[in-house]
Amino acid sequence: MLRSEAITIIKRGLGFRQTQDAAIISALKQVQRDLELGQTLPNWLLVFDVEIPVVAGTGAYVLPPGFIRLHDDYPPYFYDTYDTYVELSRRRSDEPITTAEMRHYVLLDKTRIEFNPVPKVAGIVYLTYYKAALPLDSDIENAWLKHAPNYMIGLAGLAVAGDVRDKGAAEKFGLMAKIGGRAFIGDVVEDELAGRPLIMGRNN
Repeated sequence: MLRSEAITIIKRGLGFRQTQDAAIISALKQVQRDLELGQTLPNWLLVFDVEIPVVAGTGAYVLPPGFIRLHDDYPPYFYDTYDTYVELSRRRSDEPITTAEMRHYVLLDKTRIEFNPVPKVAGIVYLTYYKAALPLDSDIENAWLKHAPNYMIGLAGLAVAGDVRDKGAAEKFGLMAKIGGRAFIGDVVEDELAGRPLIMGRNN
């Protein structure tokens, strides 16, 4: 579903108030930000095995654009000089380093990651992480409008209806958000039942 289609649905629920387009777009973008900062994320936001080139003597690196958080079941990994698969474990910045070879990572903030000890040779670390969907800055279909349109439209419509004090529209969008939310959670749980990892209640 394109952004323009989502706007039309919300405008219909609001009785086609022609002055609300900017507010609707702003609400859609805010809902996306809120959902992506939430504790339950869908597998369709996962990107796999993104390469982080590392160089000898440098420990800290910029995380890829759109990085939200790592997936607990897919730790960062690399292949050493013997082509052996090596997983990196997470450590806190205040924990002591007890090995001479690169075996750990620290998330310094939302944009930087550090590998410990500092790598001695150049190589590639592979990350699997949740990546933010494309922002709705133009008339596109992003991952949220593709996979969870009713949930997103319901929440955005509810926000705009509240701003304009439209009780009837708020009830309509509230129901839409409730039904869409159930479908969204159902999809996430289905991933788990199908054997794909589920991460809930994490704040990485």
